[in-house]
Amino acid sequence: MLNDEVRHIWNTNAEFWDGRMGEGNSFHKTLLEPIQLKLLDIRPGQFILDIACGNGQFARKMASLGANVTAIDFADNFIQLARAKSNPDIDFRVIDVTSEADLVGLRGMSFDSIVCTMAIMDMADIDTLIKHLPDLLGNDGRFVFSITHPCFNSGECTQVHEREDLGGTLNNKYSVKMSNYLVPSKNLGLGMVGQPLAQYYFHRPVSLLLNSFFQAGFVLDAFEEPSFPDNHSERIFDNVFINMPPALVCRLRLIRRN
Repeated sequence: MLNDEVRHIWNTNAEFWDGRMGEGNSFHKTLLEPIQLKLLDIRPGQFILDIACGNGQFARKMASLGANVTAIDFADNFIQLARAKSNPDIDFRVIDVTSEADLVGLRGMSFDSIVCTMAIMDMADIDTLIKHLPDLLGNDGRFVFSITHPCFNSGECTQVHEREDLGGTLNNKYSVKMSNYLVPSKNLGLGMVGQPLAQYYFHRPVSLLLNSFFQAGFVLDAFEEPSFPDNHSERIFDNVFINMPPALVCRLRLIRRN
């Protein structure tokens, strides 16, 4: 099964990703963490579910702000790494959110917020998760997720670097070429150069992704497109994402009907 292959890839890559991610690489710290924390608006004592927690770095950040965190991932190796690095107060569990049987493990629990950091595009199936989210969120609960931006950093996307000589001055120009944006697709790619195995990415256009949540009773109340600051030049192609967003961060809330 495809999902078994996806799990094998992440179990194989877990140690490499842990070493490169640590407590948050520049992509996470610059683009994702500030916005996710703003949209979550964590208050001490709140109960938060962290889906696809990886090595647990964002779970630890939320716990340091006073949240009661349950953190889940379908890759056993990630959960082992997360437990080894974390305070035992964080409840780490091996749960696959694409599996109805696994989600039974969360039955009866209610969360003030649920967060999923850069993982929905790694999931072969998101319908099972979306179906169960309403049962996991308390009143006024929020679901915050981040993904590679479907318009600029997903699917059949090519990063372009051009250089022109204007009157003796060399100017660099960066852009993105996108093909077949509206066609859902899967492809193998490298999240981090040097990782043992290429991982699957599942491209979904923004309309398809958000409409799946709308049909489940959610409304969108925050939509952020972060980009790198002008002085960010860690790698040459990071410059593609100055004034162009490599990630999309959204907050959804449920419409509760009596």
